This record gives sequence, structure tokens and C-alpha cells, in this order.
Amino acid sequence: MVNDIYCDGIGNVRLAGTNVRVDLLVVGDQPDKDGKPTMQKKAELIMPLSGLIRANTQIQNVLDQLTEKGVLKKNEKTEEANKKVTN
Repeated sequence: MVNDIYCDGIGNVRLAGTNVRVDLLVVGDQPDKDGKPTMQKKAELIMPLSGLIRANTQIQNVLDQLTEKGVLKKNEKTEEANKKVTN
């Protein structure tokens, strides 16, 4: 049996031994004191580091395809910052 888990985003990501633990977040029922939505932990994804590396490659491939199709646009500031970090 497969259980689907919906999340609005991720929270804390940490390495525990040889596993990566990722908190999966959803928008909470109660807003904060300023009326803004709060995020609450729904579940935790645990995978080996090698799984995270493969997942990153797969996600980057999807983002690249969406960029090529014009669904997403590259952020010029992010691109420039990435060049400075890698050089």
C-alpha cells in the first residue's frame, strides 16, 4: 500500500549518520500574531545521502525542462551569485 503525503514545503534538513532527514511542512490552521499563515510539520522524509543526491539531480532536471519550456524563468541575480561562488 502506498501512502501519499502532501506538503506545502520543506523545513529543517539535517544529516543523521548516513541518512538525511527532511521535515515536510503544511500550512497550519492557526495564523501567527500578525495574521500570516504558519507552517507546521506534517511528516518526516528519511533517506540515505545517496538518495538525496539522486533526488536533487532528478528535481534539477525537471526545473531545467520547465525553464526550457518557458514555464519558469531564470533569476539573473541568482545566476550571477552562483558564478561568484563557484569561481
